[in-house]
Amino acid sequence: MRSELLLGVLLLAAPVLAEPLVGPGVGNADTFVSEGSKLYNQKKFPGAVTNFTRATRANPALLPPYLNLARSLLAARQVQQACYAYRVYLKATPDSPDRKKAQAESEQCERQLKSSKGQPADKTQAYVELRATFFASLDKGELLGKDGAHDALKTLVTDGFLGPELGDMAAKLGAAATAAADDIHTRALAWEKLPTETLKSARGLYQVALEVGASPTDAPARTAFLDGLAALQSKELKKADGLFADAVKAAPGTKEYVFCRGLALVQAGDRKGALKVLDADLKDDPRTEVLRAALAVGDSAEAGAAELERLLFTRRYPADK
Repeated sequence: MRSELLLGVLLLAAPVLAEPLVGPGVGNADTFVSEGSKLYNQKKFPGAVTNFTRATRANPALLPPYLNLARSLLAARQVQQACYAYRVYLKATPDSPDRKKAQAESEQCERQLKSSKGQPADKTQAYVELRATFFASLDKGELLGKDGAHDALKTLVTDGFLGPELGDMAAKLGAAATAAADDIHTRALAWEKLPTETLKSARGLYQVALEVGASPTDAPARTAFLDGLAALQSKELKKADGLFADAVKAAPGTKEYVFCRGLALVQAGDRKGALKVLDADLKDDPRTEVLRAALAVGDSAEAGAAELERLLFTRRYPADK
């Protein structure tokens, strides 16, 4: 449930909505199985195929949906795909009466395939190549973009790849995408100068993580903060202010988010607005006091001198400040 909520919050803020590929974001596997079984019994085979396919995406480790999918595909006369689904199920399932029955059905499916016409090409070899591309890209840290790990996994899902290993691939991609995005966030918080495109890439990385069932910590807040920094660097100051405000609302305890909002307001010429923001959440931060002194200097020499004297001789700050 938490990952689904995060997905909704993050993707609703994105320019393009992305559909979950694997994991709980796809939906509840048991619900899909129940609906698929009902449609199968009603001989509504295309609908059954859709639901059982979604069940294999929502929980790739759950084996019965593969067998249900194979039977539905065969009933829908999609013989090539049915035989593939039977093979996937048999490969993953230990010996049992259900497996023996499925084995007999699979052999019948393979015989039917040999005499069937107009069936799509067997994609097994293409799946092997795409999986190799996925792992090669993952090892090189190439997660986004054309031929990246995300692109390879998305193509596999779109082209009908099945199997429990899909869950393992999704978990690896989710962990890698989360780590890469979190690294950008950590470096940005440390005030490392990062290119605008690097800052913007964090949103895509967090999206990928959520698409494949990961639950990155504070993804909406971190995404808003990094997008805000990118807007700040591009001098889109009003946009940056709004993004930093979103970040503060999502993660109130992160002081640098507050400071960056104040910085955006200062750069936009609204120093009083900036001081109001900093006073509300960073009252004891020395940077707030410096801004207060700067405003006082602007008001008059006397007011500035008084504020500077108060700052220098009456304020005390913790050692880590």
